[in-house]
Amino acid sequence: MKIIYFGSPDYSLIVFKRLLESTHDIVATVTQDTKKGRRNKQEKTPVGLFSELNSIDTFYPTDLNDEVFQSKVKKYEPDLIVVYSYGKVLPKKILDIPKSGSINIHCSILPKWRGASPIQRAIQNDEKITGVSFFSMRTEVDTGEIVASCTLDIEDSHNTKSLQVELSNIAGNMIDSVINNFSTNSKLDKQKESNASYAKKITKDEARISWTSSCREIFCKVRAFIEWPVAEAVILNEIIKIYDVDYEICDHASDVGEIIELTTNYLSLRASDGIIKIKKLQFSGGKPITASDLKNSNSAISKNIKEILAK
Repeated sequence: MKIIYFGSPDYSLIVFKRLLESTHDIVATVTQDTKKGRRNKQEKTPVGLFSELNSIDTFYPTDLNDEVFQSKVKKYEPDLIVVYSYGKVLPKKILDIPKSGSINIHCSILPKWRGASPIQRAIQNDEKITGVSFFSMRTEVDTGEIVASCTLDIEDSHNTKSLQVELSNIAGNMIDSVINNFSTNSKLDKQKESNASYAKKITKDEARISWTSSCREIFCKVRAFIEWPVAEAVILNEIIKIYDVDYEICDHASDVGEIIELTTNYLSLRASDGIIKIKKLQFSGGKPITASDLKNSNSAISKNIKEILAK
């Protein structure tokens, strides 16, 4: 089949590469328009750069409704559009171009967690199962008929980044058979609207941690927001970013938010129902460091923590 691929971030490359290894013909790639990076230099997406490297016609449209762009897409006479984390909603005039339709890949078991942040919301809400859904696209976001799906258990070792990669690999392994089934007009399943939920876009304010929260709630928030905006908390009147934690449910005589211990493994603080053990953190203006780095540091914050613990 002649396919146009819509995708942008690095994990979208996993599916893109599998398609290039298949018998299908990737005739063009569409990716997010370039963004200003350091020193105002225009930066291209990972999918865009890889597509160009493989001599595939690559487009960075600022407006999908632009008639000139749409006419270019039509000239390829694609059989199928495949979309995985492109970043923009495809208008009906684009969806109507391919002969067989358009398939979107979504990292949840639809209709659970439609929307922009399905992985983050699943981890934040301490859910035990997620997965990948392939669905036939329509203009309403994430509402099309299901072509195929696959479930995956969410482990405590997962964070948003690692789960995204694992789900992308599942999608990559399935994409060829999904396309073959879709092209042979296999029966599609309608989504049950009564089971729908929406994964709203993450805001920076959500990342703030309160030490009055439960250990499990803090643990899930850190894992969910590992890439952006990164969980934040106040320690000794300073806002820090937290990248990795363990926890222990227990009774403790200390006050909520109080520093309990600094070892080569953890900076430990009291939460509502136990102890949060921070393994990786970042102070304002600094780089991410481990608890071991902090313990071995001669910085003012390290000395302050040691003085508190010595009392």
